[in-house]
Amino acid sequence: MDGFIISSWQFSSGIAHENTALSGKLQPSVWYHCQRDADGLRGWLEDNAIPEAIVDSLLADDTRPRFEHFDDDCFLMILRGINLNEGSQPDDMLSLRILWYKGALISTRKVPSRSVSGLIAQLEKGEGPTSLSDVIIGMVAGINKHISHFLVPVETLLDGLEWNNNADTQALSALHSRLLRLRRYLKPQKYVFEDLIEIQPKALLDAQNHLKNSLDTTLRINESIEFYIDQINVFLANQSQQQAEKMNRNTYMFSIIAGIFLPAGFFTGLLGVNIGGIPGTENPMAFTLFCIGLVAVVAIEVIILKRLRFI
Repeated sequence: MDGFIISSWQFSSGIAHENTALSGKLQPSVWYHCQRDADGLRGWLEDNAIPEAIVDSLLADDTRPRFEHFDDDCFLMILRGINLNEGSQPDDMLSLRILWYKGALISTRKVPSRSVSGLIAQLEKGEGPTSLSDVIIGMVAGINKHISHFLVPVETLLDGLEWNNNADTQALSALHSRLLRLRRYLKPQKYVFEDLIEIQPKALLDAQNHLKNSLDTTLRINESIEFYIDQINVFLANQSQQQAEKMNRNTYMFSIIAGIFLPAGFFTGLLGVNIGGIPGTENPMAFTLFCIGLVAVVAIEVIILKRLRFI
């Protein structure tokens, strides 16, 4: 088997058989699952007369979910799924590209997808899809299933927020960022299924109900993510408001305490002033003049603060 082909299965007889005798030509009713960044893949695709624009879309490094319909026997789907590989974050969304070309199915990936790995495992046991359209539906269903499973603990965590005032706000902020990245890629995914249902490619005519179910699942996932993001926003805003109110109460308390002791501080400072060190102390009016000067300084400060609109 060529180095860029991870797995290949033949569905011409209605029963899946592993396709080990590969030639250079694409064979109808065969699924080719390929390593997107492997050497030789582009050359193989071009040798099979696949247009360069389609090859570029199939092998591009970074793409958003989309559906492109080229003709009655050629279409391209690009989907995003949860990255469940060890050492990766789930929101590091993996990309799965699916090309239907003249009766053959080509899928490419850069990192392993459990949705595809699960299908291959079923086929190796003699179970699973019995046609290429079933393979496409299986990959789509697997992507949605893993995303839904990822969101289950998120929902459980957020349901307990209102009872947990000591929640880790830093962890919640990290979860909020993660959900935002998920929404970025999953929101346009619904348009893929809407276009599929509207255009109805011949290869998927018998799978329209499955595609509608996939669209409903994708819409539900997007609605859930939007709700979780709003829920976290409300909780974090409530926490910020509580902290601000607590700080205001503390500031108010300190202001009251300072106001209580301000007259005492004023009189002790006034009565304890060292007039003897000021020039002109031999004048019996020295203390009176000092008090008048102090009042003048306070009056000037009040005028300046009013001009600056601090009071």
